[in-house]
Amino acid sequence: MKRFLVAGVCMLSLLNCKEDKISSAALDCYSGFEGLTRGEYVVDAPVTVQLTGGLAVGSQLIASNGVAWGGCNLPKQFMQDSMAVYVTGYFLTSKTLEKMNLTPLPFEVTSAKLR
Repeated sequence: MKRFLVAGVCMLSLLNCKEDKISSAALDCYSGFEGLTRGEYVVDAPVTVQLTGGLAVGSQLIASNGVAWGGCNLPKQFMQDSMAVYVTGYFLTSKTLEKMNLTPLPFEVTSAKLR
């Protein structure tokens, strides 16, 4: 019984450690949007970096399904066109963004690695 109690406490602790605060870099990337919050958390998503197209944040990430994500806070060493990487991070949302058809989807990169 003690094992289940300890496991439950550990799980609750991990769930409560979720950081909801948006980084200053993400706020700079999406400065035109108020009330941004973190949405879905993604771990090691396979994407391809795209640097062309007059993008506001300098890059976008093309997911394996072809959907474009914002490349906010992508480390400089991964800022190479057509580079295949795994990214971890958060989709960003707000009341305003929920009503908009926006491409690329606002995304805050928290870590990246080559694939």
